[in-house]
Amino acid sequence: MRYCDGIGCNASTKTALKLLTLGFEVRELMGGLDWWKRDGYATEGARQQAGTEIVCGC
Repeated sequence: MRYCDGIGCNASTKTALKLLTLGFEVRELMGGLDWWKRDGYATEGARQQAGTEIVCGC
């Protein structure tokens, strides 16, 4: 997974729009992954962080 961080970067917004046009459900994280971690939510991967799990109701 890749993510964009910084006010000068709009690649994540452009990608979200592209995914929407392809039919995906998309959410933009205000504050990005940094705020996600600071708010105590779990992450996955090589540097995973324990925290609140988010369960998709899909």
